[in-house]
Amino acid sequence: MMKHKAICAGLSALCTLATGSAEAQLFDRGGGLIYDSAQNVTWLADANYAKTSGFDAEGKMSWQNAVAWVDGLSYSDSVRGTTYNDWRLPTFNDLGVPGCDYGYSGSDCGFNVSTASSELAHLYYGDFGNKGSLDSRGGPQSGYGIVDDPATADDESLFSHIQSFGYWLGTSYGGDASKAWYLSTATGMQNYISKGTNYYVWAVRDGDVAAVPLPGAAWLFGAGLAGLLVRGKRRQNHRPL
Repeated sequence: MMKHKAICAGLSALCTLATGSAEAQLFDRGGGLIYDSAQNVTWLADANYAKTSGFDAEGKMSWQNAVAWVDGLSYSDSVRGTTYNDWRLPTFNDLGVPGCDYGYSGSDCGFNVSTASSELAHLYYGDFGNKGSLDSRGGPQSGYGIVDDPATADDESLFSHIQSFGYWLGTSYGGDASKAWYLSTATGMQNYISKGTNYYVWAVRDGDVAAVPLPGAAWLFGAGLAGLLVRGKRRQNHRPL
C-alpha cells in the first residue's frame, strides 16, 4: 500500500480515483510540491523557502521584496527532473464593494473570510479547515490559527515551516497603492497593510506539476507511441491490393 501511494504521489489525478481519495484536495506530488486540485495550483511544500534556501535569515520581507523574490525564484523538481521559474504570490479577489468589506464571516476582509477571496484563504480555511480568532458573530473562539489535525494526513502535514504570522498576497490595496493584502495564519485575519511591513512569503504557481511526465514515463510513452506508428505502417504496407 505504501509503495502504491508513493507512486501515485508523482503521477496525475488518475491515481486519485484508483485509490478512492476523490474527496481529497491536496496531493503530494513529491519533490517538495503540493497540488491543490480545487484551485488548480501547486504550492511549495516549504512555507518559508526564502529562509530555507538561504535568501533571508528569517524569511520575512517587504511586499516589494516578496514580489521580486518569487519573480526570480527558480526551483528544481527532483522528481520530474525539471525547473520551474513561474512562481508568484497567492492571488486576492476583491469581493463585493471595492476595498475592505470587513466582517466576521464570508467577506473578503476580516475573519472567517470567503475561501473565494484569496488562494491563501482557501488553503487556510478550506483545505486546512482552520478557524479565525473571532467567530462569525465577532466573539473570541478557541482552537484558532494553524492547528494540524493528527487524524488528517492531507493538510498541514504535507507542508513544512508554516509560520504563525502574516503572509503576503500578491495584490495591492485598491484604495492605497502603498498597501497590500495579507493573511495571518496566526489569527485567520485577512486585511491590508503597508507594503513596508515584513511578512513571510509562500510561493505558488499555476497548474499541476504532475502534468509534466516523469522521465521514465515520458520515455515509455514515446517508445509506445513509436511502436504503434510502426505497427500501423506495417499493416498499411501489407494491405491486400
